[in-house]
Amino acid sequence: MNIAMSILRAPHVGVRELKEKLSALLKRDRPLVVTDHGEPTNVILPYGDVMELLDILEEFNDAETHELVKSGRDAVREGAEGIPLFSHSKKIAAKRK
Repeated sequence: MNIAMSILRAPHVGVRELKEKLSALLKRDRPLVVTDHGEPTNVILPYGDVMELLDILEEFNDAETHELVKSGRDAVREGAEGIPLFSHSKKIAAKRK
């Protein structure tokens, strides 16, 4: 499951419950949506997810990646079947190393 889907499926926890059960909730090592009066206010992500997001952001700031994305979008406009970039971000990074 990707990070976006895990956030969408993450349990919601109120601020009061978070205060009372912080240690146990963090040990689950999965995203949590923190709510205040039932409204989402924050997301708590496991360290590994944050590092993955930072890697993805770093790749998007790379000129070569921008060119790959542009050429992919052009190909989709011309009728090619598209593949979400986030599903291949690790493959792109591995090719650069």
